[in-house]
Amino acid sequence: MPSAGPGGRAEADPTGGEGSTPVREDQTGPRPVADRRRIVVDISGHGFGHAGQLAPILVELRRRRPGLRLVVRSTLPRESLEAILGGPFERAEPPPDPCLVMHDPVHVDRAATRAAYAALETGFEALVEAEAERLRALAPDLLVANIGFVGLAAAARAGVPAVAIGSLNWADIAAAYDVASPAMVERMRAAYRSAELAVLLTPHLPTRWLERRVSIGPVARVGRPRRAELRAALGLAPDMLLGLVAFGGIDGAERLATLPAIDGVAWLADRVEGPGMLSTRKVDLPFPDLLASVDFVITKTGYGTLAEAAAAGVPVLYRPRPDWPEAPWLEGWIREVGIGRPLPPDPDGIVALVEELRAAPRPRPVPPTGVAEAVAILERRL
Repeated sequence: MPSAGPGGRAEADPTGGEGSTPVREDQTGPRPVADRRRIVVDISGHGFGHAGQLAPILVELRRRRPGLRLVVRSTLPRESLEAILGGPFERAEPPPDPCLVMHDPVHVDRAATRAAYAALETGFEALVEAEAERLRALAPDLLVANIGFVGLAAAARAGVPAVAIGSLNWADIAAAYDVASPAMVERMRAAYRSAELAVLLTPHLPTRWLERRVSIGPVARVGRPRRAELRAALGLAPDMLLGLVAFGGIDGAERLATLPAIDGVAWLADRVEGPGMLSTRKVDLPFPDLLASVDFVITKTGYGTLAEAAAAGVPVLYRPRPDWPEAPWLEGWIREVGIGRPLPPDPDGIVALVEELRAAPRPRPVPPTGVAEAVAILERRL
């Protein structure tokens, strides 16, 4: 079972108990505080989900602290980051972050990933020292990582305070897929342990080897429902059901998106094109608004879309990933909050499940309470 439920119940935090106490605000929220300090933000380029976890936290932090400067280090495209970070930011070259090499959104290329970690392991200490020098030159007041470990190791070497935020870590993922040597996995764990605090987003891996950790509620961007506007833009009748096919920012999703034709149902595809698929390129809506405006979403087992669908109260049909280390916690959580069901492997099963969704009431939204909790933690360190 997950180590944190839908309410984000906190684990022991030896640094002072953040996460266990709700953030209390008046109706207008906390007053903005002018701030010229600088945060370096490391965002893994393994799909858009890592940016999606940090974006609502950073947007709210900057709302509370106008003038706070962000230096973003990521391989994700600038336009994608601009769309979700809600303000100007500087760019700097990211540290090496092997992540996982993927065949498609659900299948890992283990041989290529193993080669990437082996290359990183060679000369790792010299690499960390070089990255520490680069970090000193940026002169940040804080480093926030989701979820690269090289930047955390460099921050410890450079004497820069650091916080890791996310639902997983690459050490546990690399160990589960056997793509890094035991010595390299231990180096990765040492890097995560060097952070002042690891902020774990519900639902998350247990990560019991991390002593300085705190579990908070779910984190997600919350979209604005624009159902009528979306159907008008697509030329669809108001009562047409829309199923969004969204497999994140990893190539190869088209191989996973073969879906049956169903009367009264239209398939809307994000980054997927094919017979019977309408393209999201026809509409100019931010992804959270798009998600909040459909009747259900088909996706892989991954944090970002599941959390955003839960926040919008949108049913999820997820493609199971039996080998994905997060799967038991993610799938257990979305079943617990009444949002998700596994996608049947056969067309008849998909048709039957869609008909069930047509007749069922919409699930209750799950508030992303972790955003305020994470912002409170970061403000204490600023």
